Amino acid sequence: MKNIQKKIYQLLLIGGMAIATSGCSSDFLDVYNKGTVSPDIFPTSMAQLDLMLNAVYGETKTNGLYGFYWLPMGIYLYDHTDDLDWTAEADRSYMSLNHTGSTSSYIRSTYTEVFKLVELSNAVLEAVEGFKEKGHALSTDLPQLDYMKGQAYFFRALAYWHGQIYIQPEANGMAIPLWDHVPKSVEEMSASRPTTAEFWTFVISDLRNALTLLTGRNSDYTRPTEWAAKGLLAKVYAQSGDIASAKPILKDVIDNSGKGLAPYDTYKNMFFGESEYEYNVETIFDIDVTVDMQQWGPWGSVPLGSGMPMVFAPNFVNLADGGSIASGWSNNFVHEKNIYRFGFDLPPMSPSQFVNNPAYDASKPKSLENLEKVPPADYVKASQDMRTNKTVDPRLFLSCGQPFVETVLNDNGQVTVYGLPPSVVDPEASKLQAWSHRKFTNLKGTEGAISMSSGANYPIVRMADLYLLYAEACAASEPNVALEYINKVHRRAYNYPPDSPSPIDYKSLTDRTMAQAGDHLANDPLKYERWAELFAEGQWWFDVCRWKIGSKEAAYYQKTRVAAIDWSDSYSYTQPIPKQELDRNTNMVQTPGY
Repeated sequence: MKNIQKKIYQLLLIGGMAIATSGCSSDFLDVYNKGTVSPDIFPTSMAQLDLMLNAVYGETKTNGLYGFYWLPMGIYLYDHTDDLDWTAEADRSYMSLNHTGSTSSYIRSTYTEVFKLVELSNAVLEAVEGFKEKGHALSTDLPQLDYMKGQAYFFRALAYWHGQIYIQPEANGMAIPLWDHVPKSVEEMSASRPTTAEFWTFVISDLRNALTLLTGRNSDYTRPTEWAAKGLLAKVYAQSGDIASAKPILKDVIDNSGKGLAPYDTYKNMFFGESEYEYNVETIFDIDVTVDMQQWGPWGSVPLGSGMPMVFAPNFVNLADGGSIASGWSNNFVHEKNIYRFGFDLPPMSPSQFVNNPAYDASKPKSLENLEKVPPADYVKASQDMRTNKTVDPRLFLSCGQPFVETVLNDNGQVTVYGLPPSVVDPEASKLQAWSHRKFTNLKGTEGAISMSSGANYPIVRMADLYLLYAEACAASEPNVALEYINKVHRRAYNYPPDSPSPIDYKSLTDRTMAQAGDHLANDPLKYERWAELFAEGQWWFDVCRWKIGSKEAAYYQKTRVAAIDWSDSYSYTQPIPKQELDRNTNMVQTPGY
């Protein structure tokens, strides 16, 4: 799906049926001009149906989702993956404090794109049935039509999976509107809020339908497969509070999919857009993106790449003057409490603590080896020893770039190191651990070098995720099985064979983890491994919500650079319905607390 055509996507949005903008006039919904895209004349061929399906894939990379906002202006702030370098914008600041405003442009955009994905999926489902009813389908087309429907059901469920950020976690809480068809009137578009239990029942039904139609469809790894439907279904069951129903599905995927944990050498390279490491034995379903050098970041028509990493792009040391240089917008950096949770216990390092470099030669060009000031040798050695001896969880160094120690390439192919964000370089602020993101960034240069358009795929379902869910499903009745699946993931992270005992194995489900004493994850290997293994992949927030551990997390992170975290069990697990939607839909009510 790397070649989804942007013009096709634009064509298929003609008619403006975006559910999230329900204030349209009824005339706008009536098609009288037969020269427009109308069901009477489109689609009339399998190729045209495929264009409609391609638009569904393209929608996942729009601004409100994986094109721009989903992680850095959303999930990373809710679950405190990130802190903010740029604190001047109110929307992001409030989001980082777990008190999102209903007028937030990011919340509004994501809400809109979730429902566009629902609508485009519904359009495919209706078009396939209309194609059959109008006699366009040959008997030989029927298997392919079923395959198209299976993909559409999967994507409608995937849209609602992302839309769960707006629902209350309790079964009798308020969810968001459910559409199983394209609405045909303004009145139909003005839907009310179902319960959370009804929401999950709908999503489970969609994935059951998808599974029926996708069974045996496993050859095209860029599209939803039978195993993708089963994997997402298991995640939905777990998220809905029914981990028991997830258990046999997870066992089926583990035993019969042919999938497993990727070898360590693949694992450590699979988050950076290198095609030889993508779609490996661990992949179940990814949001497929590629560098789009024809477009700057996420702006303009629908991109092929993702602009998200430009927001959390690393800061590098500028070899010319030893200062800091951003590789993109670089507005976000990893919250310092995450560095400590991985087990890192050295104090923060800043240029104010640097020492004279005895090997500095002013007559030679500056380079990483020829800088006037350098970090103290004992700090560098202690950091390197942590990596070598694995006294810190290795996933810290997979996910995050350590300032002044971790090497990386700049645009000129020169070896440099990660630096601090400009706002935390001063001596007082340098008391903060301010590591850069590494996962999903460009390790071969700055984000600007690839037109602010990352090509790193985003995992939705991968086997490590499912192994840990299976461990959770087994924990009460089969604790030894649960412990083994936790250890499989743990061993691979430390470059041990996943299926054999290792020196770093957990001995029990309450064994000590790398988390600090006093952290609620310190003696909870299952939760710690889900946090560490899936760090920065957008999953932890959903775990926080389903386990209802938000107050514990807020107590651990305490604050951001903006202020103290403003956690409330009554509303912080859900994001507000955008004010614009409340204004347009008289049947919509706001979540209490907002």
